[in-house]
Amino acid sequence: MPSTEGTILLVQESRFRLLDARGRGRVFVLAAHAPLGPQDLPVLAGRRVRVEYEQAPGLLAGIARDLWMLDQGEARP
Repeated sequence: MPSTEGTILLVQESRFRLLDARGRGRVFVLAAHAPLGPQDLPVLAGRRVRVEYEQAPGLLAGIARDLWMLDQGEARP
């Protein structure tokens, strides 16, 4: 499963925007079976994270399957 690292810039419901190391903005939608829920995302705004995701055909956003906070030693939110 592909992954990327970056800083979460914006959170809205189950969606978030990530700025990666190359300065590229990426949009993700939290998967229904991810280990955290939409209520957990707002505290991640401004934090460095690693996102495991899959790209779904026909969607511009990646589907985030798992997230780890990198500024706390790869801890779960």
